[in-house]
Amino acid sequence: MDIATEIDAEHLEALGESDLRPLRRWLSGRLCRPGGLAVEEFDLLASLSTWDSARVEQPQLRSAIGHALTVAAPLPGVAPGLLLYLEALFEEHWEEAWDIEPVLEHMRFVGERWSRLTAQGQAVDAAVAGLVLQMIELLAVEMVCNDAGYTGSLAAWSELAGRVADRAERMLVDAASCPRSPLLSFLIEQADGDVRYYRALCLATRAVFDHFTTGEGEVGGAIRALREAEESMPDGIDRSEMRAHRYALEALAASVEQPWLRVEHGQVVYLYPFGLYEDVAADGTSAGTPPSAVSLPKDLIDTARRAAYDWTLAGCSVGEHPQAKVSDDLSLCDIWKGDDPLDRQFRGMTITLPDLELTDVDRPDAEPQALTVELRLSELGNHCLRIGLQLSGATPPQVYAAMVRVAPESGNLTQLGTPLRMVESGPAAPQWRRLSDFANQVIFDLAGQLARTMDRQVRCSARPGMYHVLLSVDRASVVSLSTGAVEPVRTAGELLSAFGAQPLCNPVRDGIGAVAEWLRYPVDAARLPVVDVPGFAGDLLMRSCNTTLMMTPGSPSYQMRSLAETAEFVASLEGMFAGWQDQLGGYHQAVLEQLAEMTARLDRSRAEPDEAAISSAGHHRDVEGLTELQGRLEAQQLRMHAFVMSSRTVLMFLTAPSLVTSPAIRVTIDRLLVAARFGELRAEFEDMVDKVLADRAGALVEASMRRQQEWALAAARAAREREERELRLRLSREDAAARRRGERERINRRRIDILLGVATAVGLSGVMQLIQAGYDLTDLWALSLAIGVLITAALFGFALHFMLRDRQGSAARSAAGSLDDAR
Repeated sequence: MDIATEIDAEHLEALGESDLRPLRRWLSGRLCRPGGLAVEEFDLLASLSTWDSARVEQPQLRSAIGHALTVAAPLPGVAPGLLLYLEALFEEHWEEAWDIEPVLEHMRFVGERWSRLTAQGQAVDAAVAGLVLQMIELLAVEMVCNDAGYTGSLAAWSELAGRVADRAERMLVDAASCPRSPLLSFLIEQADGDVRYYRALCLATRAVFDHFTTGEGEVGGAIRALREAEESMPDGIDRSEMRAHRYALEALAASVEQPWLRVEHGQVVYLYPFGLYEDVAADGTSAGTPPSAVSLPKDLIDTARRAAYDWTLAGCSVGEHPQAKVSDDLSLCDIWKGDDPLDRQFRGMTITLPDLELTDVDRPDAEPQALTVELRLSELGNHCLRIGLQLSGATPPQVYAAMVRVAPESGNLTQLGTPLRMVESGPAAPQWRRLSDFANQVIFDLAGQLARTMDRQVRCSARPGMYHVLLSVDRASVVSLSTGAVEPVRTAGELLSAFGAQPLCNPVRDGIGAVAEWLRYPVDAARLPVVDVPGFAGDLLMRSCNTTLMMTPGSPSYQMRSLAETAEFVASLEGMFAGWQDQLGGYHQAVLEQLAEMTARLDRSRAEPDEAAISSAGHHRDVEGLTELQGRLEAQQLRMHAFVMSSRTVLMFLTAPSLVTSPAIRVTIDRLLVAARFGELRAEFEDMVDKVLADRAGALVEASMRRQQEWALAAARAAREREERELRLRLSREDAAARRRGERERINRRRIDILLGVATAVGLSGVMQLIQAGYDLTDLWALSLAIGVLITAALFGFALHFMLRDRQGSAARSAAGSLDDAR
């Protein structure tokens, strides 16, 4: 099957305009067939273009890539189309993300899998597919080239740009031996564009590097090459990048004869603020005492002082490495010794880690630079990782490279062969791609060590953009290219007006857009964010959103140290707010979960229960569960209020005069707080507090209490009705029993009356028989016998009457007692 009839110009034209839909439909129709690639697997490939593709299960994604290549290899014309589709996805990923490591791994996997299929003889379009694979490999080299630009290394950037152009030219040579087709024409056009782009980029980066190194840069020639490459390209990303490079070099050309600034001696401090907080358990409680903004930092510091020598941070055993040590304080000057009545101070402890070795990519043969590393824990909660670097004879591009090194968007030093590593570490010791990776590992390792040592859920609050760069210029000069003269900078005004001061005065951007793009920053001292603090003429304190510049040429170094400490203090407060917000967020999440559970319980018990339901075991469990949940929720609310109160106490201390000893330093801190948007951060925190505390927890607690009161009233009413029914039933039974007893007594009385009558009759008949028998009643013996018979009958009747009276009396007393009990 001829490939030219499969991938036509329409697909390729759409692909050239970054529209992958026609090619995607074409591939889907050929791969997603019975016995082929599943539709779900094919759709999974599209996640390669997104910067958050790491959320997709990587084994599943790799399996989909491998299966797609296996299915496409024996199908004529399909494999080159699939590889071209994957290359377009990789390029889309690169357009959206600065971290290229994930996509480079996928690109290497594609190359290895396709090479294996080719070696096994399964590929029917090996030549053309191999050409597309070269395009993928070329894209990988382009990514590494731009990574060199992200490090601020001009020489390495220029060298790698030249390599990309060379590789694209070799691809053009290989394309000459392939049969002509729309696909081949597309590949040739892409490779030819890469040659023009990277040849111009190579000249541009080299021109800037040479200008600030030897003063012999071919700036004009580089501008012409950039313009020619720009005009040969269609509107799109590549043309816009060429234009950005040209604008930067035109700014350099406009000032090419001006003397430029050189920092003879200075210091760069990279601050990575972070917060520490205790995670809230699922039931809304904490493992230890309820954490607060005051007590938790002190507990953490006490633990670190006691146990830090047993820890391992970023692969370094603190107790075993000769450069690592633990200090019980922050090694600050005495301006922080305030007179707070509660004995609050900006104090804490320091863990010093071994120095980091940083090799200059542009000067790999030079001695590596040493970066000092200090992990500072503060009782106020404004913790930070402090990394220091000395500058000596730094040109503007070198200062710019030092500034952008702090950002997570900075280039991957491992790709350039100069990874970060600790001094006196072996070949198997950890290495880091960029400074922010090292900072993240130290901070997260610290949180893990604290959690294990304290047996509490200690967490850290850190995010990629939370960093600050402080540049202290001790001594600077202005270098003239035409005469070679070096004039010292005497005042801050001279510093700001010098050509090349732009990197010192502006914030660190998210990535890099052009060669020496800092040249396009306006040089207007009146518009710079200068902080108006007490100082001498010629001094300078300037603060942007993530940088601080300090210069006090007429003051001794210890005074600059005091100023630097105040600037670092203010910069570290962002970590404190981050920890508080995460702590508050944890509380809020726990409250929300409990509110949801309480709402569900209340919804299940919305109908008024009947008597049977109230007396059931399930109802009793519901009442106990709701009562227990209400207690937890109220306790959680109290913890939240206590945490907020302690946070506000710290905030009040930060703005109190007792924070420092000097009123002038207090004014400096206040001005720096304004420049750092402290008021906005405080307002955001207070707004979050208001929203959390104003949630519907109180309403639900009241609803729970009302529901429990309703249940209690219903239970009492049911119990009273049950007792009344039991009383009526008992009285009814007793009345029936009394009637039965009365009937029996009536019958007994009747029987007794009969017996009495019989006894009387017997007695009288006996007397009459005596008379009839001829007994003379005048005779004493006969009279006695008659009287005895009468007495016997009388006694028998009296006995019957007495027995009947006792039985009636006890029955009456029993009935009266039962009636009294019922009443």
